[in-house]
Amino acid sequence: MNIDDLKSDWRRAGNEPLSEKQLAMMTRVRNHPSLRKLRIKFMTEIIALSALLLMYYDGFDGAQKPLLANILLIISIVLYIVNNALGYTQIQNPSVSGNLREALAKQTRSLKRLAFLSLTSSVLYATALVVFFTYQMVFTQRKYIILSGLILSALLLFYYSWISWQRKIAHFKQLEADF
Repeated sequence: MNIDDLKSDWRRAGNEPLSEKQLAMMTRVRNHPSLRKLRIKFMTEIIALSALLLMYYDGFDGAQKPLLANILLIISIVLYIVNNALGYTQIQNPSVSGNLREALAKQTRSLKRLAFLSLTSSVLYATALVVFFTYQMVFTQRKYIILSGLILSALLLFYYSWISWQRKIAHFKQLEADF
């Protein structure tokens, strides 16, 4: 292909109008690659947490744990899944009004709420796991070290999650300020 062919192709590139249907498919939020990754992550978490719920009673001696620990574990897992589902639908279907500045402000408020709920459900879930698995455990020095490592890991993951949420919120605040 020589330069003249390339120039003529470039000139013809914008001449073919796209239909409304093609434009709608190109601009749909659902088709975004980041949402696909989130959907895969979300489905993997649902499968893993559902498997945990199905096998915790027999596989992890849930029958020998107190009723409160069982209820706390079930509620925290269900809350975690529901929170992820709400967050995914919120991200997948953003509400866009006529005024872009108002839409960005609304999205920022929504992200703040979502961040709070997400972090709270994560802390509740981690706490429920620790309570459930350490109930009636005889601790030795080695088990205390393992538990400390697990708690430290959970705190680091919580911190990185918090930082990630703050970046997302700051991004939308910056977009709002730019308008």
